[in-house]
Amino acid sequence: MSKLKSEIIILVIFILIAAILVGYNIFSVEMQKKEAQRQLEEEVLEELRSRETIELAEYYQDYKLIKSEFTNKAAWLSGKMGGEFANIGQLKELTTERLNAAKDYREKLNGIDTPKPLETFLAYELEFIESDIETIGIVLSYYGSESYSTYDDSELKKLYMKTDSLLHKAEGELQKVFNQHELEYMLE
Repeated sequence: MSKLKSEIIILVIFILIAAILVGYNIFSVEMQKKEAQRQLEEEVLEELRSRETIELAEYYQDYKLIKSEFTNKAAWLSGKMGGEFANIGQLKELTTERLNAAKDYREKLNGIDTPKPLETFLAYELEFIESDIETIGIVLSYYGSESYSTYDDSELKKLYMKTDSLLHKAEGELQKVFNQHELEYMLE
């Protein structure tokens, strides 16, 4: 009986060792699966980041062109408005051109595909341009009022400040997104 007992004990020990080895093997395989899944997720995430970065860079190339066109035209028209005029009609024409430049910019801005990270920037930029359009519209109505000496320009001053603030807000959001994607060098 003692031999049978010792064989049973040895058999139980072998069974326990086998169970431990099988358990370790299952644990090891599961850990390898989790590590492989983690690596795959990292690769997919890196691919998404890379694709998103490319989309941001491509968007900025398009945006930069239309923004530059708008700011150059607005600066040129503002310079012309600061000169001498033969009549108020010329000033109204230049102001109307400035208004049309802002509307054209808004249309072109809406015409380019905006990557998801820049959706907030686009909202701010559109808010800026709407305020700019409103401001120029008030200036145009002033030139059409025929009563220049009684015109209250406090509303216009507030709109200029609001427009400037919205411009800085949009620029700040653009800077933030490009910093997050390590593309800040493009903004220089």
